[in-house]
Amino acid sequence: DETKKSITASATPPEVKAMLGREEEKRKRHSTSLIFLIVYLLSLGIGFHLGTVMVYGGIFFMMLMVREKTFSNFELIVFTFGFAVIVADMTLHKQSNLTIIGLVILVILVLWTVMSKGRFALIASLLFFLGISVHLFLLIRSHMNPELDMVDPETWRALYAHLRREQYPPMNVFVRKASPLWQTGQFLRYFVDQFRILGDVKAGPLNIGVLSVVIPTALGLYGIGVNYLRERKTWVLNFTNLAVHTIGMIILLNFSDHEPRERDYFYGPGFYFFSLFIGIGASSMLLMLAGYLRESGRKIARVVIPVGLILIVFSILPARVHWFSHDRSDNWLARDYAYNMLTGCEPDAILITNGDNDTYPLWYIQTVEGYRRDVKVVNRMLLNTSWYVKQLKDQEPGVPIDLTDIEIERLRPVRDSRNGNIIWTYTRVLDHIVRTTNWKRPIYFGVTVPKEVWEMYSDYLEMQGMVRRLVAKKGRYMVNDYQMARNMRDIFEYRGVLTEDGKTETSLYKSIDVTTMYQNYSVATMQLAFNAGRKKEYPEAIDWAERSFAISPAFDWGRKELGIYYMHNRQYDKAIEYFKSQQVRDPDNCDFHLGVAAVYETMGDLDSALDVLALSSDVAIACRDIYTHGFNIAARLGRRTEAKEFVKKWVDLHPEDREMANFYADIDRILDEESARRDSTDSGVEEIPPAGQSR
Repeated sequence: DETKKSITASATPPEVKAMLGREEEKRKRHSTSLIFLIVYLLSLGIGFHLGTVMVYGGIFFMMLMVREKTFSNFELIVFTFGFAVIVADMTLHKQSNLTIIGLVILVILVLWTVMSKGRFALIASLLFFLGISVHLFLLIRSHMNPELDMVDPETWRALYAHLRREQYPPMNVFVRKASPLWQTGQFLRYFVDQFRILGDVKAGPLNIGVLSVVIPTALGLYGIGVNYLRERKTWVLNFTNLAVHTIGMIILLNFSDHEPRERDYFYGPGFYFFSLFIGIGASSMLLMLAGYLRESGRKIARVVIPVGLILIVFSILPARVHWFSHDRSDNWLARDYAYNMLTGCEPDAILITNGDNDTYPLWYIQTVEGYRRDVKVVNRMLLNTSWYVKQLKDQEPGVPIDLTDIEIERLRPVRDSRNGNIIWTYTRVLDHIVRTTNWKRPIYFGVTVPKEVWEMYSDYLEMQGMVRRLVAKKGRYMVNDYQMARNMRDIFEYRGVLTEDGKTETSLYKSIDVTTMYQNYSVATMQLAFNAGRKKEYPEAIDWAERSFAISPAFDWGRKELGIYYMHNRQYDKAIEYFKSQQVRDPDNCDFHLGVAAVYETMGDLDSALDVLALSSDVAIACRDIYTHGFNIAARLGRRTEAKEFVKKWVDLHPEDREMANFYADIDRILDEESARRDSTDSGVEEIPPAGQSR
């Protein structure tokens, strides 16, 4: 504006008006072209979770506030109406007639604006539909029958259903899947994880790492205020997008409290926009500091540069906090899991998988690496869809399915007349595949497949590692020890799970999903340990139990049994050391307290066993067995006072346990009877049943 005034003061008015008019007209045309580009880019991403179109709200409100533009607000509203019709059709799944009516109204309004000499609504609408048209490549690709042809959009109706995401239920923000308080709490948890500057640093009850989020939060809030005061239009753009991608997403996504995985990525755009405000707040703070120093006559650089460097360090520290959990270098977990599932299958096998996590790695290693392409992977969840069943029948290597396309289309869940239970489509298709195959090809179930899927075949399933094979012989809980041991020890790959010397690999981050999935290895190895233990082959049992513990240190079965196998193998010192290490790690777990006592009992050292239980009774106060077992040992040793003390301590801590309270009220008589019985027997060490149990 100052430049314009100075030019105006030194030139003739007609020349100034002409020059500035051309400049202004050129700027407006350029700005409108950018708006058209934005519209086109938004339409390109409309088929991808609608993630990009969410920013249109901020753009719309900002453009309404811009007075000097080449199009009217009415034209902008007309285009926005059409935009809303398409988005509503893709999310609400209402009848197509409503969408057609909306599009007809859009055409009428666009023609009205054209007749009124306006072109914005027409061009923007054409560009928007041009962008959507790129999704026609899905139709073309599907006709080429690629190996992975999700939803098979070969027809216009199938393509339309795919773009509308009809495989998902329509959104309903009014029926909340969890309490708004819980949903907001989840968002705040993700927010803290995103912006915290430090890791977990405890100072008494306080977590300094969590509190460190106050710094970027304060800068962001300050940035919101500064942006509002200095530039209202950009504030409307930025703040609207922030609100839509945070509060709006909490309302729209409506997450339940039992989601299959963390959903933090949906809030990523909201974190981006808040980061923008953090930057505005930080730069404004530096400018304010520089202005204050200038007014006070002090050197600006001496203060502003160090503060700026501190802010830069603050922006880098979150990367340090999250680097380990986000580093994907040398992460072969998913690939090796797929390899280990496929490598144990016989040629031309059919392998049943469950969901995304255990299927896509298999598809990757087959299609990209070309490994074990003879094995046909069958996803049981997709068996509920007709297009997938038809693909399984038609693609090579095909799956034995003796149904016509019309019969496949008509498959629906049915109610079992015998018990009233629902037989889902996938169950019907799976049973058809098993019967039609008729032992001509081996059939396997991945260990990730839930029990309700394979339970009807449980008498004919044999565990062979990461898969259960359908076999012709009948039995319960069958395990092919030789095949499974060979797979687990000699064939499977454990990169990122075990080091070369068989220890736990800690250099790679493992999410809770990965940790849970890899517990399947521990289940298999513990099955081998259990079978060896039943044969009293304790060195072999220890070897497998140690491997199980190394793979999944948190797996309870392996943690408990390893110490027991040490004890059975007469490695008493090692058993005690192991159980005590687990006590430190998990002080509330009864098994490890009782495990130490059991080792001393096996050694015949009842006094030490009693001392251990006495100490444990002050730590694991919720473990009833510690108190009852302590009572039994004390009674066997004739230490009446200590026996009574174990029961009294439990009753004092748990007055609601009426059974133990009644036992304590009658404890003198019970001990007298036991003393008399012990005196009348040769051994003198017959055990009293745990408190609350009859003899």
